[in-house]
Amino acid sequence: MNYRKYLLITAALTIVGWTSFVLVILRLDPCISPGELTICHSVAPLSLALFFLSAFFAFTATFTLFGFALRLWFHHAEIYLDHFSVSLRQAFLLTFCALAALVLLLLQTLTWWTGLLLILIIILVELYFSREA
Repeated sequence: MNYRKYLLITAALTIVGWTSFVLVILRLDPCISPGELTICHSVAPLSLALFFLSAFFAFTATFTLFGFALRLWFHHAEIYLDHFSVSLRQAFLLTFCALAALVLLLLQTLTWWTGLLLILIIILVELYFSREA
């Protein structure tokens, strides 16, 4: 399978992911029992799970395409499939970082140092996987 098929599949997943993300945002109400003006006292687990699942697919596919395009732009004479696998791995890590920050924000525990610690963990994981044997 050449890299163009991977790109077409990833582009299709990007479109499906962002479409589902927008539909979840516009159509599902996360509040079971609304509180004051903008605060929910309790959150519907299904709508929250669908939000994070659609965000995972949308962010991962988008970060993969951007990472692959940046690698093609900077490194012209290398194997394209290697670019795709590295882009996919880094897209998973970036998506994990973004969704973990959203979870911490939802739990009202996101501060500057927890965000910095989350970024540091992601950087250390990437350095572990990208080290040369």
